[in-house]
Amino acid sequence: MYCLNIGEKMQKTIILLLLFCISLLYGDVHLKAIDLSVPNHAIGQSLLEYEDPTASMILSQVRNLTHDHYKPLNKAVASHPFTKSAFWYQFKVLNKEHTLVSRLMVFEPAWLDSVNITVISSQGQLQTYQGGNIYPYSKREMDHYLINFKHDFEPGISTVYLQVKTRDPFIVSLSILEESAFLGRQVEESVYTGLIYGGIAVMLFYNLFLFFGIKQRYYLYYVLYLSSFFVMNASYNGYTFMYFLSDYPTAQNWLQSTGVYLFMITALLFASSFLNLKKYHQTLYTITAYLIFLIIGIALFSAFIGGYHYHIMLSIILVMSVSIYIFGVALFSWLDGNRSARFFLLGTASGLIGAIITALTVMSFIPFSYMTYKANDFGMLIDAVLLSIALADRVKITLEKQLIAEKEAKTDVITGLFNRRAYYEISEMEYQRLLRHKRILSVIMFDIDHFKNINDNYGHGMGDIVLKHVGNIVKNLIREYDYAFRMGGDEFLVLLPETNEKQASLLAERIRREIQNYKLEENHKLIISASFGIAQYTQKDTSIEKVTRRADEALYQAKKAGRNRVEVIDRFAIV
Repeated sequence: MYCLNIGEKMQKTIILLLLFCISLLYGDVHLKAIDLSVPNHAIGQSLLEYEDPTASMILSQVRNLTHDHYKPLNKAVASHPFTKSAFWYQFKVLNKEHTLVSRLMVFEPAWLDSVNITVISSQGQLQTYQGGNIYPYSKREMDHYLINFKHDFEPGISTVYLQVKTRDPFIVSLSILEESAFLGRQVEESVYTGLIYGGIAVMLFYNLFLFFGIKQRYYLYYVLYLSSFFVMNASYNGYTFMYFLSDYPTAQNWLQSTGVYLFMITALLFASSFLNLKKYHQTLYTITAYLIFLIIGIALFSAFIGGYHYHIMLSIILVMSVSIYIFGVALFSWLDGNRSARFFLLGTASGLIGAIITALTVMSFIPFSYMTYKANDFGMLIDAVLLSIALADRVKITLEKQLIAEKEAKTDVITGLFNRRAYYEISEMEYQRLLRHKRILSVIMFDIDHFKNINDNYGHGMGDIVLKHVGNIVKNLIREYDYAFRMGGDEFLVLLPETNEKQASLLAERIRREIQNYKLEENHKLIISASFGIAQYTQKDTSIEKVTRRADEALYQAKKAGRNRVEVIDRFAIV
């Protein structure tokens, strides 16, 4: 009995080998049977292809075609430009086992409309499968965003006929795998998905929080831009069909094309707002606005007049054009001196390269591969990071400009000292500090002796030169935490925290001597001098202004006493 069993097994093995050899010798010489004992990824090299321009042929008609009607695909992935044709594929599958072998047939990309499979076993039995994005998600064997079917292959050689129709970009990548091998591959895929979606999600929520804090509109447009990318990417990768629209295949298909239009519109809004085209480049701002309305018009017109096929076709063509336009606008802004455009330009460049590579891949102008197909995703991740840096950089530049503007508003143009406006803010700040910490402070008031005569005799230009030199003398002699102000005309004030009247007198005397000894290069004969008044803060003072008034009284006394001298108001004499 044991020998009999061995003989039966050997007989079956010999029959299988004979069938395989006959298929190679007398069957289609262009077909090589796919060995199910190993994983088979992207089996395009083993496919024969036939185009049905009418998209109406049925299996019986296709089976009657001669081998001359087919042509070897000769590439791992089938791809064609946008087409209304149906494509039929024929291939052989070899099961070397003596029992049924279960395998998953998995299709990429996720957007294929209609996938019909007929498997003809070595015994001539037919089994058909039907699926795709126009059918409910429940028709899939495995709960997965990619279209998939499970079939138990009979021993020997089976012939498979595959029909694919889609209104989207025509790409067909078919893999035949064990379920465990497929799931293992998906673990690796999830790492990539987590990297892309996780990175973009972090950028999205981070900048959303910044928008609520800063209230800058371009942050809102950036969040909308990233959100639209999520919608677009999740729809054409099949995630929205898997999680949200399982029972609504029509809505899923329209979401794929609509997501592309939303992505373009939000990208243009963000670019226009971030680069501040309305303020700096009115013409580009107008062009961008018209382009947004044009995209909306094309989206509506193609949807209601042309149908889904033209809706998705135009969206992919437009997304390349819009990417190039945004890159051009960013480059122009940067060359025109817009500092905030530098990181925006780099981000736009990575997004542009990724979008163009993916678009050219799905339209079959460049060979399909995982990296070219996913180039838009990787480019978008880099784009999101660089644009987030660009936003932070723009905020930094804006703050720098605000600080410069505030400083200029509080700075005297001629001397570079603080002006009267700054005096009111700083003196109040110092007064509050005095109240909290019970510290000391002194004020020096001085003006240039006979300054009106300088203007009258030598002109206002010379007067400005004198003011500038006096301002430089003061800046060079005071400490870092002292404050010097030009209060108007030839009147100056120095605010000295942590300084008593004696120390203030010594400083005033140094300033007086420096002014008196300074020789103007513009006019060596012109001798200038200044008169000084000093007062120290006391606990009875209710503001710095009261100290300033006393210093002004001391200045008046210095002038009355003959000018070019320093006078101090005795703080103990204050009632």
